[in-house]
Amino acid sequence: MGSFEFAPAPRPPELNARYERHGHQVPVSIGSLMARNRVEFGALTAVYDGDVRLTWRELADIAGRFAGFLGSRGVGPGDVVAWQAPNWWESLAVAYGIWAAGAISAPIVPIYREHEVAAIVAAVRPACVVTAADFRGCRHPELIDEACRMAGWEPSVRVVLRGAATGWTPFETTVTGKSEIATDVDPDAPALIGFTSGTTSGAKAVVHSTRGLIASPVRSTRASGTTWTDRAYMPAPVAHATGLLSAIAVPLYTGASVVLRDRWDADQAIDDILEYRVTTSAGAAVFMKELVDALDRRGMDRLPLPGGYPCGGSSIPTSLAEATEAKGLAPARAFGMTECPGVTGSSPRLDPPHIRLATDGWIMPGCEIRVLGPDGAEMPAGEAGEFLVRGPQLALGYIDPEHTREGFTDEGWFRTGDLGFLTAHATGDGEVRYSCQVTGRSKEIINRGGEKISVREIEDAIVRHAEVLDAAVVPAPHERLGEQPAAFVLLRPGAAVQPDGLAAFLRAGGLAPQKIPRIWRYVDDLPRTASGKIKKYALREALAGPAPA
Repeated sequence: MGSFEFAPAPRPPELNARYERHGHQVPVSIGSLMARNRVEFGALTAVYDGDVRLTWRELADIAGRFAGFLGSRGVGPGDVVAWQAPNWWESLAVAYGIWAAGAISAPIVPIYREHEVAAIVAAVRPACVVTAADFRGCRHPELIDEACRMAGWEPSVRVVLRGAATGWTPFETTVTGKSEIATDVDPDAPALIGFTSGTTSGAKAVVHSTRGLIASPVRSTRASGTTWTDRAYMPAPVAHATGLLSAIAVPLYTGASVVLRDRWDADQAIDDILEYRVTTSAGAAVFMKELVDALDRRGMDRLPLPGGYPCGGSSIPTSLAEATEAKGLAPARAFGMTECPGVTGSSPRLDPPHIRLATDGWIMPGCEIRVLGPDGAEMPAGEAGEFLVRGPQLALGYIDPEHTREGFTDEGWFRTGDLGFLTAHATGDGEVRYSCQVTGRSKEIINRGGEKISVREIEDAIVRHAEVLDAAVVPAPHERLGEQPAAFVLLRPGAAVQPDGLAAFLRAGGLAPQKIPRIWRYVDDLPRTASGKIKKYALREALAGPAPA
């Protein structure tokens, strides 16, 4: 038994009982879901990875044998297994195998290098590490060896995928023994450690239980209608929240299959969606935009996804959502975070476009949102403030006690740092349902001489220009007023619009003069996290130095 420690957040004891009573949580183990899929959906395909196609029986058996290997090496409940791997089928076997052993999974996105991995190793102190031998020119075993040295920690077990490395056990060797799937694991014990994207600061280590993890597909699949007949397309890292939920948690709960790709390419995505008869996908705005552009280049009017394209993780301009809808992809905007995924959402099969495209969706069943003003007072519907959220999928807490103290209230509410407002909608039977609109992050609000300006409003206006591919706005210093908006703009190939032209476009669109940037930076690319979020802190750092008054 390992000795993993974290800082649990306050949580009213009656919440889990209430969530169970209303069907928002199920006290189930991942091992029991694996065993169920092995029997009920055993002959159905679970995963497509290039030329590899595995059924649920085959995937569950391989994962069970990996779990048996971990157990034989003394890795089990309370132990952490950190894994850094691409979107390969082995990643699913490793993920399920860790939970089948009763251990705690700590996935690491493949783009992280020694600095980030060393910080993660120091935080989670893994008993076992798993990684790919080579991926995109990087020797990951050597990377992790160095990260462990930097962290002063030596895992007792090291496993390498698709290759060899000194001191590492090849994955194929670990799956030759007996399958052992633990089905009696405590659903309230730590099961997953996720790492925030770190768009405004460094990543934080977030701890989830099995109960909280499975609460996401329990509720989201009711809205999406996902079943064992569906097939997801997932090029986003399975080590990140979007990939983990879409490629691992939802298929585990429903028996759906997934097509994996270890890199994003819009043209490849179109081919795969058609070839594999994909019914659903998910991703950030950048993926949607590139998919729509690729369809236009091909002269394709539509690419239907019956199960829709849930989109979140970054701001989604309404104009982009409308363009994606016109292509038949049925986008459904959503709001959530690593600590509490899927707070809001909508159904591509049930909800009208004005909810799916122009808002961030309905508050999901079982979830609650409070909107607080600057003075901490509760704000009514229609009034903006900071979101505090609570729900059946909320994390147990952080590893760092200071992060838990800062992030959670004594009543178990999570301070999201996101700003926005709720809108009341009459349902016609005397009841009211609330949709959500995110307007930005508290750290992304520009304080211009006491006037608060939302960067998202400016970004949405800029990307409506026909020659703009993407844009990001951050606060820049202003000698007299304190802050002013600065825009980083990525133009479409061949575009030549100048800053004066963009400013004129914003004025013509009715944007207030104080919101129109005076600082414009044209860039060849925008720095992003693995999930497609723009790293705003990197843009702010790029602005360091004198700014025009």
